[in-house]
Amino acid sequence: MRGGVYHVSNTIKISDSYNEYAPLRICAYRNEDVTINAGIDIPLSAMVAANADFINAVINKPASGKILQYNLRDAGIDDYGEISLRGFLISDEKEAQAELSLNGQMQQLARWPNDDYTGLIKPADNSDEYGKRSKAGIANGCSFRVDFDRPSRWSKPEDVWLAGTLGPNYNFDYYPVSRFDAEEKRVYLSRGALQKYYTEPYYRFENIPEELDAPGEYYIDRQSGMLYFYPPENTPENSVLTITMSTPTLDYGAGKAPNSMFRLDNCKNISFENLTFKGGRGSAVTGRYNDRIQFINCDINSFGEHGMRLDYSTNITVKDCRVHDVGQDGMQFTNCGDYANLIPNNILVQNNEIYNFARLERDYKAGINFGYRSVGATAAHNHIYNGPHTGMIFYGVNNSIYGNEFNNLVTEFNDMDALYTNNSNYPWERGNKIYGNYFHDIGRSSMNGRHQVNVRAIRTDNKGCGLNIYENLFYRIGDGGTGRGNNGIGGITAEGTRNKIYNNLFVDCNEAYTNTQKYIEIAEAEDGTLYPNTGTINGASVADLKKEMQARLPVYGKQFPELYSFFNEHPNMSKTNEFKNNMIINRAFPLSIYNGEQNKEGFRGSEMLVDASGNFVGTEDPGFISYSDGNLELSPEAAAKVEGLPNFDMSSFGVIK
Repeated sequence: MRGGVYHVSNTIKISDSYNEYAPLRICAYRNEDVTINAGIDIPLSAMVAANADFINAVINKPASGKILQYNLRDAGIDDYGEISLRGFLISDEKEAQAELSLNGQMQQLARWPNDDYTGLIKPADNSDEYGKRSKAGIANGCSFRVDFDRPSRWSKPEDVWLAGTLGPNYNFDYYPVSRFDAEEKRVYLSRGALQKYYTEPYYRFENIPEELDAPGEYYIDRQSGMLYFYPPENTPENSVLTITMSTPTLDYGAGKAPNSMFRLDNCKNISFENLTFKGGRGSAVTGRYNDRIQFINCDINSFGEHGMRLDYSTNITVKDCRVHDVGQDGMQFTNCGDYANLIPNNILVQNNEIYNFARLERDYKAGINFGYRSVGATAAHNHIYNGPHTGMIFYGVNNSIYGNEFNNLVTEFNDMDALYTNNSNYPWERGNKIYGNYFHDIGRSSMNGRHQVNVRAIRTDNKGCGLNIYENLFYRIGDGGTGRGNNGIGGITAEGTRNKIYNNLFVDCNEAYTNTQKYIEIAEAEDGTLYPNTGTINGASVADLKKEMQARLPVYGKQFPELYSFFNEHPNMSKTNEFKNNMIINRAFPLSIYNGEQNKEGFRGSEMLVDASGNFVGTEDPGFISYSDGNLELSPEAAAKVEGLPNFDMSSFGVIK
């Protein structure tokens, strides 16, 4: 494709394409700049100063001429989509509304507060306003009292949306406002629920013309078609605005494919190279049952859903790409590989920059998502940053995660982690290796004046098992909090069995490793086992798990012989986890004692459940190249203080140019 911008209004479908000898190569001609655009571009120079009526209604008025306007109907845009309810397990799962990006970076719907959050007056414990956060539980809406009257100055409260959390603080709530009672100072939501949790709610309000008062904010008047925008400072005059548009899939057949720019089904041997994809309300690329698909040096930005989602696929390569400013996952791969026979999917995600993801669905959407039943996928030397929730989710067997840089993640939630898995009810999922990564600047946020809690760089949730975590660098995980430290913030949580953590370097981390299980003496259940058949593991029936384990042992047992004894190794009774030969240095603040003293080996938990030895715990510089400059490479003498410890070359992390 020659240089230029190619506009797309419907999905480009490629199906049943599998020529073994003639690959389909879609690429830029001689590296010319090629953009495939589902949106409609508007030169920033086409905008003019906003009209006086709009400016006069803004509560905190910016300087004259800062807010601009443009009639979208002049560009032929009269479909602005629908702002819809979003959040884990409650989302309406509708196509994203029209959004605005500037030079590939999504802008922010006008909101209040701009940079912080507000909250509600906590109802009494017996309040009938405490509902259930579920599709049924939010149907009738709710109300709550506040200690501010800002909404009384909004002309269209019925168009306003609440964005934040009114329940579990690891879930995102995006609820529609119906009205505000100024006399009672009470906010009414047409859909939504308050749910008891151990932290208080925090949230913002969005889509408010009177709050367009900060650089990067915009508002679309759906009646008049007028776009209002406050450009960031020093925005170049030749900048391009993009309004995202829909790319419906036509004539798909019996099934309904998701809205996407490209749809690949049952294809082999296709490569996309040196291309920019942008401007869709759905995803850039979706598909199933594909093999040998490559994305090389592509830029994917300004989409309402995923950068890409390819399921039931193998031999996928995403390399040297930039995936950013997308509404959900940067990239997701689910059910990829032969799970029954442990045949790898050979998915390689390498040397990519992935950031500003999970903008609309803000929880459980990640930069990289190796979804359920993933076998043998690799994420190597990526830089994953600026995400409100987790940076990477992985499930499955024999996945490798190495050489990546993770930072500025979990910026808006509690009880979540930069690298997350929750595989305790799949105890045969083993062989996952996490090594040579750099985690930094995580667990340092506050919401509505309260420091976040229960944030880790790495966690296998609900007593997950079988992780191998080694030769990683953890830096500035938490900020020390009060004199006692932060609450539940640190490097690693792994509380199941057979987790091996060794040769890692922790620098200025609130905690290094946490295993809060309490040792108890072995006591068999009535049926003669440590796991009674009537019990559950993370919601899964123990009896069913035992049956599935037996079915999988002929294949899985060959690679992981410890599975034969899994149901005889209860995490409260077995010393199978290892924490060995790690270095833990705290210069900026001491190790946290918020949840109790840490032991001499530098971790928090029962020494009767963790085989710990050879760890170096200190407060002095052991021999960093330059601690003050953030260069934490160790001198040979410093590395020699711990058996097997690497020197942590800072140039080995993240994208390699």
